[in-house]
Amino acid sequence: MTAVPEILQRRPWVLSIAIAILSFGTYAWTHAPTVQYTDNGELAAAAVTLGVAHPTGYPLFTLLAHVWSMISTDIGWMNLLAGVWCAIAVGATHALLQRVLRSVTTASDSVITWSATAGAGMLGWSGIVWAQATSLEVYSLHLALLTLTLLCIISSWGQADHADRWSVLAGLLYGLMLANHLSSVFLAPGLFLLWLSGAQRGALRRWYLVVGPALLGIALYAILPLRSAQHPPINWGMVHRDWDAFLYHVKGTQFGVWMFSDKQIVKINARILRDLITNAVLWIGYIPFAVGLWTLLKQHRGTGLAFLAIIAGNLGISLGYSIPDIDPYFLPTILVAMIILAIGLSHFGQRLLPRAAWALAVLPCIALGMNYSNSDRSSHRAVGGYTQWVFAHAEPNAIIITRQWDYFCSAAWYEQTVRNTRTDVAVIDKELFRRTWYAPYLLQRYPAVMRNAQQHVDAYMPLLAEFELDGEAFVTAGKSAQIQPRFVGLLNGILNDNSDRPLYITPELLNDEPGFAAGWDAIPAGPLVRLIRPGTRPRQQFSLRGVDDIIQSLRHPRERLDSSLRDLVVGGIGSSAMYHLDAMQDTVAFRTWREHARRLAPLHPMTARLESIIP
Repeated sequence: MTAVPEILQRRPWVLSIAIAILSFGTYAWTHAPTVQYTDNGELAAAAVTLGVAHPTGYPLFTLLAHVWSMISTDIGWMNLLAGVWCAIAVGATHALLQRVLRSVTTASDSVITWSATAGAGMLGWSGIVWAQATSLEVYSLHLALLTLTLLCIISSWGQADHADRWSVLAGLLYGLMLANHLSSVFLAPGLFLLWLSGAQRGALRRWYLVVGPALLGIALYAILPLRSAQHPPINWGMVHRDWDAFLYHVKGTQFGVWMFSDKQIVKINARILRDLITNAVLWIGYIPFAVGLWTLLKQHRGTGLAFLAIIAGNLGISLGYSIPDIDPYFLPTILVAMIILAIGLSHFGQRLLPRAAWALAVLPCIALGMNYSNSDRSSHRAVGGYTQWVFAHAEPNAIIITRQWDYFCSAAWYEQTVRNTRTDVAVIDKELFRRTWYAPYLLQRYPAVMRNAQQHVDAYMPLLAEFELDGEAFVTAGKSAQIQPRFVGLLNGILNDNSDRPLYITPELLNDEPGFAAGWDAIPAGPLVRLIRPGTRPRQQFSLRGVDDIIQSLRHPRERLDSSLRDLVVGGIGSSAMYHLDAMQDTVAFRTWREHARRLAPLHPMTARLESIIP
């Protein structure tokens, strides 16, 4: 096979569509059927209810996902949308690579086609992209918009009569990218340089062709306060309160404390980036990557520097960002790396494989085989199972105070607002009380609970508002010592003033805030801790509902959060087993719980402890 089929020569986009469809097939086969970690539940709930998601609000994501939810609100269906967006990104990347290679290389059509196919396939089946394609998050749409923006920019390098149209479309797509994820602002210098590097002479004087349409995309943020004022079930930030609340939310100000806050975070994130790139290029790809970069900088310096500026902008925001789910922030860098890799592959293909360039298709096949096992989320029901397990232990009209956002809170928002599961339970995220919007939001969502504690809210909110306005001045003035007792007082007020309801916390809160839950006895209740008055013994149900889903999903952890949730569940099982043995002398129940711990983690220290008590 020495040539490209005639239809692909005349219509190269046919192969791009075919690759997108093939990618989507793998994403659909491996997509998550239930709610997943971190923001998945909250974002799905915000989309279905047309609410306001966590900062920076993601208005474009919410609108598009809301339209998708009109067909079905099932979380499996919502997760499938991420696969659609990533498949679009892969197809657009293939078309982009063909145009880039024709602009910066002299390779034959066959070599260009197969180099582009290899690069797009390796990107689509890389661990990081595949991970974004299996559950709903903002990064899959972010990648799709970035690839389409780059495709339009490269297309604007063509004939003058079409250049302006492609420039306008590139500007609009970039504006939509900003309306999806505001970190895209750091990509602007590199994207603008890329547009100029191949544009016709005098393009700089037509800057308005890209800037004007971009502003139209940014205007979507106006939707946030309009919708917030209607009090949707998901209303993060309550951004309709005032202009400052809106800007605080859209700018993501609350996350600023995690930027370069840890001296070691740059090294940690750099190692994560290294591992992501290594996975994407399959180790051997570093060689063609180096060749591609050398070719760009030597023969097309302006284009090469523009791509490096995109990487610099991305790393400038990502390397110092101390968050657990940092991986998808590096997607722009991964994408540019694959573009440079494809340039290097075309160089090798032209010199070494001019008549067998099709052999480059082996590379994405290797990526597919290497990443399939870890990327397959089709049977991952751990978060959904854990959420069921928590709710199964909550007595009617319970209050649960927690900070388990990654495993429970976000998923509970979806379960309660979309599926109407356990709407009698008030789920309160302790950490969100550190934001001024949360107490008013809870007053709307759980009015009976919050009205009882209103005096504590009133005592706490003025100091919190002052802190949120200027945190540094607040700390400098020595007011930190004033706000902490009021924070704990608010939490205790919710407990004490709602003592007629079943009260629960999650185990990590037992020693989290000094003085919290003082005067209450704590008894294990599966994944929860029941708070009771000394000397009382209220009814408490125990259940293993959802545990089988957790065991099937986490018996062999594949990622950090898998391991963390497994440890959390084993601890909950162990404490409940000990409670049955010590408090109720129920050895049958003890053995049941112990057996589940053995199935989930046979070598876990808690399992070994349970094994040693009763043979």
